[in-house]
Amino acid sequence: MNIQTSLFNFMRDFHKKDDSGLAVVRGSRKMNYKEFFDEIDRVAAGLYALGVRKGDVCMVALPNIIQAVVAVYALAKLGAIASMIHPKLSGEQFAKSFKKQSPKVVFLSEVNLAEYRSECKGAKVIFCSMLRYSYTGLPRGTTYEEYKGDGNDAMFYMHSGGTSGEPKDVVLSHRAANAMAGNLLMSLGDKYHKDNAMLVVLPMFHGFGFCVGVHAAACTNMALVLEPIFKPKKIVESIGKNHVTTIAAVPRMVQLLLQEKGFSGKNIAHLTDVFVGGDSVGPELVKEFDERIKEAGAHAVLSPGYGLTETVSVCALTLDGYREGSLGFAIQGVDTMIVDDVLNQVPVGEAGELIVSTPQMMTEYLGDEETTLRTIVIVNGKKWLRTGDLFRTDEAGHLFFLGRKKRLIKISGMNVFPNEIERTAQELGIIKDCVAIESRRGGKTYIKLLVEEKLSIDEQARIKAHIGKKLSQWSIPRTIETVESFPRTQVGKVDVKKLQEEETARWN
Repeated sequence: MNIQTSLFNFMRDFHKKDDSGLAVVRGSRKMNYKEFFDEIDRVAAGLYALGVRKGDVCMVALPNIIQAVVAVYALAKLGAIASMIHPKLSGEQFAKSFKKQSPKVVFLSEVNLAEYRSECKGAKVIFCSMLRYSYTGLPRGTTYEEYKGDGNDAMFYMHSGGTSGEPKDVVLSHRAANAMAGNLLMSLGDKYHKDNAMLVVLPMFHGFGFCVGVHAAACTNMALVLEPIFKPKKIVESIGKNHVTTIAAVPRMVQLLLQEKGFSGKNIAHLTDVFVGGDSVGPELVKEFDERIKEAGAHAVLSPGYGLTETVSVCALTLDGYREGSLGFAIQGVDTMIVDDVLNQVPVGEAGELIVSTPQMMTEYLGDEETTLRTIVIVNGKKWLRTGDLFRTDEAGHLFFLGRKKRLIKISGMNVFPNEIERTAQELGIIKDCVAIESRRGGKTYIKLLVEEKLSIDEQARIKAHIGKKLSQWSIPRTIETVESFPRTQVGKVDVKKLQEEETARWN
């Protein structure tokens, strides 16, 4: 496979496309590949007429609608950069990104037009309605100059928490996105084809959402079933109606789908794979999912994985069945190593920071050379990306996620890993989501476990005893506290950072 080409060319050529094959679906609207490619050409020509050229930035602040997919591939054909923006950022957040990136064109919808338009001074605004297929403000173009580069030019700006925990704009090349899609698909045995359908419900501003849900899927000729809003009941209906076979999701989405009675029987009979990332996957979730799938007579597998925006999302995946605490193995084309603070490899079984070397690697953090140089390092003459995440491996090479390096808690000089505490606490099936945070009393550090369930004294004791049996004494929560609901990030992950900040404020 040739990853040294444009995002569009890679998608078009990975598997030959049939003009009549179904490309995208949103509600009652469907496009075959001829219509899809014609629209990409039409939008590319219109953007070219607006003056968009190679290297120009265009913001795509759209929900999961067909126009968003078409716009990104049109920008790829021009060699322009798609800045993927959360369509519901505050006006202030959008204005900050706009000022930093100076886009030539901004794609907006009903979701944000009123709030963002006044901030788009100097840029052309193209309005893409969620109610009808349109590109208001896009002129009619007749021709354009197609990007002919080697794929090393920037294709995406994607927002990330950064490996250090600070918000960053990650610059991803065509090559990096193509490498991730190809590496993932080949690791899975290149098994997908036109009879498969991908549910595109993760937001496209996220690497997992666009580069797996859209790009990797489109490479295989899967139909893309677009859902702009995650409403579990409607999603279940869409899965059944469109014979969805494949889903990319965060664990919270799977939890909510399992709460729907309709997520059963013929509605899920076609499912074969549900890839889950972005948050921890507990054994209870896997058990409940497996039972529901078995009842439906389907053969779907829930596959936890690991990735980060800096590697265009997925770089490790469970391929040999769920193993408690494991996120599988590195996918094809990704080398991994676990190192100490001075980048020396640690022995098998010991905790350390995961670093990765792969063509999927980001180019840089936009406008932040200092952090880029700290994140991309040379070890033994090879370029590696520091993930900022703590892992260990077993003898077979399974990767076990221990938590963010910045979440590491030290108690009496001992390392305590919140992610291990959370995973172990979930094993009893008493609680679902939980968060282990650092707290202090009388100058001493201890673990507080936050849960959404109301627990009896006996249930709390059982959880503490189970953690003490499986982990060190320092990992046992001194207190277990119930919260009404966890704050969540833009893609549905529990906002651990906010919870820790709130707790820290109490004892500072």
